[in-house]
Amino acid sequence: MPSVHIDHIAMCVRDLDRAIADWGDILNVLTPDMTANLTRGNGASDGTAMDWATYQNPDPTGVSIQIWAPATADSWVHKVLDKRGEFVHHIAFLSTDFGHTVQQCREAGLPLVLDENSSPDTMPWLQWNFIPEDKCHGVLIELATRYQVGGDRWLPHPGN
Repeated sequence: MPSVHIDHIAMCVRDLDRAIADWGDILNVLTPDMTANLTRGNGASDGTAMDWATYQNPDPTGVSIQIWAPATADSWVHKVLDKRGEFVHHIAFLSTDFGHTVQQCREAGLPLVLDENSSPDTMPWLQWNFIPEDKCHGVLIELATRYQVGGDRWLPHPGN
């Protein structure tokens, strides 16, 4: 049976640098140890280019704060931001056996957004799928492979 834990909560924002600064201010007061490791990245998934930053919780099974923004000026994400404003995009659950966890969801009749799992083009080892917002009452649930933090990057977890 795979081990699954909540890894991060992700917000979709217009201005990544401003959001990084604002969350840094908040975390410096509430939990300063989370500001010690900011992981940044970018990539495209399903045709959407994005930039992201994650304030990593020092506890490997603790909850981190992720912020992401569209990387191009003409993506569908801007239309969503114009309509909804900035918002909580997803809650991510990492699994020690991603494929098995996705299969368990399918067998339980949970809807999944993607017929085939996806990954960012810059990290093909990182697989994900989503339980849709209508099932989760307004937020996506991301199911993903485990990763580990190496400096300011995400790396494949050796146990995957």
